[in-house]
Amino acid sequence: MPSDPPSPARPQRPTTQRTQTTPTRSAVTPAQAIAQAWMRESPEAQRKWRMADALAKEKYLNPLRWHAAGGSPERKTKGKL
Repeated sequence: MPSDPPSPARPQRPTTQRTQTTPTRSAVTPAQAIAQAWMRESPEAQRKWRMADALAKEKYLNPLRWHAAGGSPERKTKGKL
């Protein structure tokens, strides 16, 4: 009785050469992309962005506090509550 040769533990996959699907571009970091976009903004748009940033900072650092009894907002005072 002839015996069959032992089968490999795993079938071998044919090796294929991987190709890049997208054309290579010069690598730009996120910070560089933001800097380039900022330079394309008009001076007026840059002024508006700076104003919006200043307002957001002000609101974050000095949030409005609502009193349950009074129902009106009050600016947070410096120091401990």
